[in-house]
Amino acid sequence: MKSNVFMKKQKGIVSCNMKKVLLLIIFLFALTINSFAQVTFEIGAPNAVEVGSAFKVEFKSNAKPQDFLPPDFKGFNVIAGPTISTGQSVNIINGSVTREESYTYVFVLQATETGNVTIGPAEITVKGEKYSTKSRIIEVVSGGGSAEPSQNSSVASQNQSATLASDDILLIANVSSRNVYKGQPVRVTFKLLTRASLRGIDNVKMPAFNNFWTQEIDVNDNGKQETYNNKVYEAVVLKEYLLYPQQAGELVVEPMSITALAQIVTQNRRQSIFDDFFGGGPSVQQIRKDLATQPVRINVKELPAGAPVGFNGAVGNFALSGGIAETEIAANQSGNYIITISGTGNLPTVNAPKVTMPSSFEQYSVRTNEDYRTQGNNISGSKTFTIPFIARAEGRFTIDAVNFTFFNTTTEQYETVTIPAVSMNITGTGQEGQSTPGIISGTKEDLRILDNDIRYIRTGSPDLRTRRSFFIWSLPYFLTLFLLLCGFICSLIYLREKIEFNSNTKLVRNKKAQKIALKRLKNAEKNMLAKNEQGFYEEMLKAMWGYMSDKLDIPVAELSKDNIKNELSGRGIDEVLIDRYIKIISDSEFARYAPVSDITIGDIYNSAVDTISKLEAKI
Repeated sequence: MKSNVFMKKQKGIVSCNMKKVLLLIIFLFALTINSFAQVTFEIGAPNAVEVGSAFKVEFKSNAKPQDFLPPDFKGFNVIAGPTISTGQSVNIINGSVTREESYTYVFVLQATETGNVTIGPAEITVKGEKYSTKSRIIEVVSGGGSAEPSQNSSVASQNQSATLASDDILLIANVSSRNVYKGQPVRVTFKLLTRASLRGIDNVKMPAFNNFWTQEIDVNDNGKQETYNNKVYEAVVLKEYLLYPQQAGELVVEPMSITALAQIVTQNRRQSIFDDFFGGGPSVQQIRKDLATQPVRINVKELPAGAPVGFNGAVGNFALSGGIAETEIAANQSGNYIITISGTGNLPTVNAPKVTMPSSFEQYSVRTNEDYRTQGNNISGSKTFTIPFIARAEGRFTIDAVNFTFFNTTTEQYETVTIPAVSMNITGTGQEGQSTPGIISGTKEDLRILDNDIRYIRTGSPDLRTRRSFFIWSLPYFLTLFLLLCGFICSLIYLREKIEFNSNTKLVRNKKAQKIALKRLKNAEKNMLAKNEQGFYEEMLKAMWGYMSDKLDIPVAELSKDNIKNELSGRGIDEVLIDRYIKIISDSEFARYAPVSDITIGDIYNSAVDTISKLEAKI
């Protein structure tokens, strides 16, 4: 018995030692992995400070430097520094090992004069390679300015109110040009500028872009410093579009509006050192601020008169190429005429130029292949049109030259590019060297199919028989007429009801509201499974706003959370269900523009499906 106990203890000791060895191996492996990590070197500093106040500037690297070269700090007094701090952490999650190191050089500076002062790049050397930070612009304001509070700045003795200056958060719309031709693209950028701590945004409403053909540009902007009206801001691009004017005259880009959620740190009156423990220290307050861009007016000029024949609205600078790969094929075989338009301009709206083929060529539907990319203020790339055809007759034929005319915005003239005429030889043999069945050889373009136009004369004795009864005037004949009449009357009644139903657009939208919403929720579920959060929240907002627009017969542009609540309350819907619906919209908008939120996608999706089902049953 004692022997068994001793053996168990020995096994336990061995198992414990094995675990320690395994953890040691993992730790050493993590140390090895870190040597292959990408080196980062960044600067951390406030955007704005008060003149005479002290503040911290940090230079942080994730690798141990062999050498550190600080910037000049011209325009600032160096009170202290550099102070070096290091940190290490090893995380083991589901067998995945990550190790993080940080080496931070801290300086305490004092601003000496107002204005925009630039801190130049610092430089470190890691394993023989040099890395440097970006330059940092700091706005130095007078004592009454709205500078960001720093940890080392002095605090006024009186209470500070939680307020925002009128220009602390701005929403602006920039356009690439305000004077363009009809069809010439204009790039519009909606940008959020902030000098305060931003928690997120809400109530986002985009303009309708009336009289523009729009194409949204993917935005991947993590923010950067930008000077606007001689003040330093953190700038983030919210949305970006290419707009193609569809008519001449003065067109207006309507305002975009949002509600910004800002956090303001306030300092209460301090009587003693104990006040910090009893509510007398700094506190954080959240302020909502409604923002909107100014309307942007764009002067759209009409294209010059005298456009060549065949001009279909192409604006930009293009090249034309194409033709036929095989100029000799057998009759009744297919071929492809390919046209490629490449260049820069309004490619998405360009149509295929007209191709004139011989009358014996059967043309089929055009297939289009697009390859676009955004380049500056334009779309560049190519658009390929494939026109399938079948040559039905033998001989030598010519496909006429193909012309493509566009308006060049650089030269401000119409230009025409051409694909030369193509000569084709259509032979009378198939792929296996046999005569093509049913075709009379020759050079005529007329195609004659035997046994389809005039039949052969029948020879021999005819086999004639007398029919004793006829279908006409018989009982089945009258029964068939009666059934046809009944079917006609039923179809007429059904069509009349269908027309009346479709004429009532409000009723049609109301009936189809749930179906459309569930279809959009299905798309949101696909994005959720694909872990595409941006796509998920876009489809979710389309579903929620679109469902309520169809159900209440209110255009989406005029729809808001307040009139949704008023309309549903007027219909006797439970307040809890209304608040739940509005919360889903708010959470989705918040999570879409503030990825740091802790909102769970699965909860939003399940709540949306359940809420729409309950509303459908009660409305």
